[in-house]
Amino acid sequence: MDTKMIDVVALDEEAHKINLLIIDDLQWLDSKEHIDQIQEKILKYVTYVEKGEFSSSYPSYEAYEFVIKIVFSYPPTEEGLLYIKEAQAVLGDVGFRLEYLNYEDL
Repeated sequence: MDTKMIDVVALDEEAHKINLLIIDDLQWLDSKEHIDQIQEKILKYVTYVEKGEFSSSYPSYEAYEFVIKIVFSYPPTEEGLLYIKEAQAVLGDVGFRLEYLNYEDL
């Protein structure tokens, strides 16, 4: 997982949502390290929006809801799920929604 780049920006004009996808192709061999990488990636996405990088590329979509979606290639561990739930609460407080799904559920 490259924590320095945005993986996918998907505009849902009908629902007025911007889906910022994180493609997580890592196995859960070391939960702490994996969670640290997810946290860094989420921070990159929040910074991308809050510092205006998104709006400079897509100015007509500023009023849309931002949803960060993590697509897991491998189901998260219990520690991973606990982190996701905590991150959902924190991100909700700053105007983002965090969702996740397993690749096999697409």
